[in-house]
Amino acid sequence: MLVLKNGTYVTSDEEQSTDEIVISYEEKAVSLIREKYSVDDELAIQRQRDTKPDEFNEYFAYCEKCKEKAKIF
Repeated sequence: MLVLKNGTYVTSDEEQSTDEIVISYEEKAVSLIREKYSVDDELAIQRQRDTKPDEFNEYFAYCEKCKEKAKIF
């Protein structure tokens, strides 16, 4: 059985404790972003970056805040 530990998958016999689940920075950041934007939302915003710059800037600022928050946790 594979278990996620410190951002990598290890077999259950390599894993020390099932009580401790560590989520990587990237997973935390994406999780926070997903609270507001789905993947489809992000793709739409990226496609319309030049035609809707205010919406893109709001999205970008939100993502940056999520990344900063993920570093703290």
